[in-house]
Amino acid sequence: MIDMSDTPELVEVLLSQSENLVDEIVSWRREFHQFPELGFEENITSAKVVSALEAIDSVEVIKGFGIPTSVIGVLGGELGGPALVIRVNMDAVPIQEKTGYPFSSCFPGMMHACGHDSHMAALLGAARILSMHKEKLKRPVVFLFQPAEEGKGGAKKIIEEGFLNKFKVGKMLGFHFWPKIPYGEFRTKKGLFTALSDRIHIAVRGVATHASSPHLGVDPLIVAANIMLAVQGILTRELDPTKTAVITFGQMEAGEIYNIVPESAHLWGTLRTFSEDVRDFIKDRLETMVPLIAQAHRAVASVEYVKNYPSLINDPLLTEEVVSLARSFFGEEQVSNMDGPILNGEDFAFYSLKVPSCFMLLGTGLDVGLHSAKYDVPEDLIPMGAAWLAYLGLKA
Repeated sequence: MIDMSDTPELVEVLLSQSENLVDEIVSWRREFHQFPELGFEENITSAKVVSALEAIDSVEVIKGFGIPTSVIGVLGGELGGPALVIRVNMDAVPIQEKTGYPFSSCFPGMMHACGHDSHMAALLGAARILSMHKEKLKRPVVFLFQPAEEGKGGAKKIIEEGFLNKFKVGKMLGFHFWPKIPYGEFRTKKGLFTALSDRIHIAVRGVATHASSPHLGVDPLIVAANIMLAVQGILTRELDPTKTAVITFGQMEAGEIYNIVPESAHLWGTLRTFSEDVRDFIKDRLETMVPLIAQAHRAVASVEYVKNYPSLINDPLLTEEVVSLARSFFGEEQVSNMDGPILNGEDFAFYSLKVPSCFMLLGTGLDVGLHSAKYDVPEDLIPMGAAWLAYLGLKA
């Protein structure tokens, strides 16, 4: 019998049990990795999660809550009281994989380049471990496999469908394997954790003409280029330099053939900032400036600005509790607070605005960043993640 008050013994047992599951955990991860699916389309992924959860003793499985591809597992539902939810994300990103692994993506142009495959495998491992200790649970533990985290707001949809009330959620935990943090080191912080994340679409319409007679048309690419430069001027010359804001245009589309000036051009980008006032200022300036720049070049342009993800706020008391548990689990030297919030967007933010929540990072020690075609999570780290989530399920 494990003494729950004996933290070193419990940590040792959980790590040992996760190592005993390493083959299964790695197998889950590789299956997810081979069949990546975009947001709201995680049908194969969902079926694999359901199959794995249904094989775990005492876990109740709920399919399609709020989103057809969502999967929820509940352990200790009979305990009543506020539940602890551990949430992971399921969707992949539209990137062509270049890792060269034998278990690389089978789907062209899609890849688990953000580690969601590893997150799911770790949570399945945690569910398997916790089922071995179900008699020691203090409250129900809900395993939430959430679709559509990558920019499509799956969390918002889940909340709108009544998840928090349906499962009597008391607090929520989320985690992410994170590059460029040393291997196995734990990071989090109280309060503001991520930037708000918005989407920008700028459409420019000019006049098509042959490349040999550009004076007879209006080149939307020239207009788009001027808009991109002017946007940087907003950030560096109009915004208070003590404020943080980044606008990145990651996608541009124009033309169908090399020797024709196209009729239209499109820019897609994102704003990241920590301030809603800064967001409102930049949104207003874009909507004012972009049409005027186009008009100056004899073109027309419009801005579609979508307020997408809010900032993620870690509950101070819950975060303090999680950090204390992390020191017991990982060791004092492996745990530290982040220097400041990060500019990444994360739809776990929607939960954090409703219930006490804590989002955590676990370092992979790798230089390859998120959303890289060569991104990976060291597979020997995933069982540690599973043991950690199981520890939280028992102690948080």
